[in-house]
Amino acid sequence: MAWTTTGPHPRYCPSCGDELGDAVFDGKPRPYCERCERPIFRNPVPLARVAVIADKSVLLIERGAGADVGAWALPGGHVDANESLPSAASRELAEETGVRVDPTDLRLLGTGYLEFDDGHSLVSINYAVPRTATEGQVSAGGDAADARFFTREAIESEEPRLRASGPEQVLTAIDEYGAS
Repeated sequence: MAWTTTGPHPRYCPSCGDELGDAVFDGKPRPYCERCERPIFRNPVPLARVAVIADKSVLLIERGAGADVGAWALPGGHVDANESLPSAASRELAEETGVRVDPTDLRLLGTGYLEFDDGHSLVSINYAVPRTATEGQVSAGGDAADARFFTREAIESEEPRLRASGPEQVLTAIDEYGAS
């Protein structure tokens, strides 16, 4: 059995507390506990996000908390234990924007990856849905400082700069779900 962790390279074993060394597993050096005979894999934390598309615009939130305060992103967040990715995306969308969607209406858009200076990393599973399949008025909530729609032109000009999804995925969603 292996341990998994997020964040910077761990220094001590989470089981016995001994200082960790390194050993090669799957062709890469990994933190390793000699006493427990266990490798420790550093895995990204999963996020689930939603691109809500209205006409040729996408709903984004301004991050109001966390390591990327002030950045704009698709609404979404951490996946709870025993929660499906679409359910997490739907829950986070409602928490951060007031917009509700049935998880079964979400379509997989793609994935993204973020790595922070402190060693933490996130993998984002991104979904898309037309605004017509959602309910509720847009209002920033949860850890979102702002929530609003951005046009295709704004996304193409990279203002705002998107994190964990990238403009290509969002433009694909706008093309597929946006009205002509």
